[in-house]
Amino acid sequence: MIYIIFPILALVHLGVLFLGSDIFLVRLISKIVPILYLIALSVGEGRWKTRAGIWLGIGLVFSLGGDTILAFPDKYFVFGLGSFLIAQVAYSVSFSWGNPVHFLRLIPYIIFGASYFYWLLPGIASALTIPVAVYVSAICVMGWRSAAREVSSRDRWLGILGAISFIISDSIIALGQFTPNKLPFHGVWVMATYYLAQFLIYLSQEEEE
Repeated sequence: MIYIIFPILALVHLGVLFLGSDIFLVRLISKIVPILYLIALSVGEGRWKTRAGIWLGIGLVFSLGGDTILAFPDKYFVFGLGSFLIAQVAYSVSFSWGNPVHFLRLIPYIIFGASYFYWLLPGIASALTIPVAVYVSAICVMGWRSAAREVSSRDRWLGILGAISFIISDSIIALGQFTPNKLPFHGVWVMATYYLAQFLIYLSQEEEE
């Protein structure tokens, strides 16, 4: 029952986006409540008792920070990017704790990250080139670390699918930010894949020791 609440909260925000509400507080509060719920749930379930769980919690907190910052005008985009960068690093550490390296599993993420960044490059302002490159690298590492875990098949696939959903969400953001190819209902797609990512990553560590 407690896990059903998160999708409901996420759907509320997606509904707000779909209906195009211009009330800032409604958009902000509905946006951050789902992640606040996961943070509260992680505390209530005692995730902080394991090292992987601690890093998961750190990732959720900085995701919340990124959500809040990016709700404001685009001039704060770099700060939001920085908050999510820390979240990606935290998730990578959480996925890595007690797990092997498996360098070969990094290859698909390198190919995707390098190709997508190269495609976006003409639209990226020179001041943002390095920050965006660092962020792309971080999220690809996070994807790799999700695939390198030696855990149950259930947890591994939930983590992989969560990481891929995060990559898709950030790729859609970059598409709208650095190219003219914005998707219809852009914000809905960004947040739907983002919430799915966070939920799957959270569930993937339910059995983590």
